[in-house]
Amino acid sequence: MSSDNLFIEAVAFLLIFILVVFLAYYVTLFLNKKAFNIYKGENFDIVDHLALGKDKNLYIIKVCNEYMLFSATSNSIVYIKTLNEKDLKIKDKSFNFGQSLNISLNNLRRLSIKNLGGNEHDKDKKI
Repeated sequence: MSSDNLFIEAVAFLLIFILVVFLAYYVTLFLNKKAFNIYKGENFDIVDHLALGKDKNLYIIKVCNEYMLFSATSNSIVYIKTLNEKDLKIKDKSFNFGQSLNISLNNLRRLSIKNLGGNEHDKDKKI
């Protein structure tokens, strides 16, 4: 096998790899947008959810411009109270691939340092 053929194959594999990564990125964006819209309607949105145990949950739901706290079990859903918007800490639900990638890379670097000792570049950085 000549070096020209080997070079062409390497470039082809690299281009295919880049194409697969971009396709995975856009499919992930599409699926993530669909997942966030599952709990969102025209006039209501599940703002927050806390699992308290098996089949026991608390939900903060925004209906029009009011925030309400509900308790839900396998047998019932109970209104608890209306909440003030100023008392809530609402997270931005928009998906940012760059932030998610940075978080994942930092977690991977932390695991690498913890389990493998990292490398000379990782040891200088404070995580």
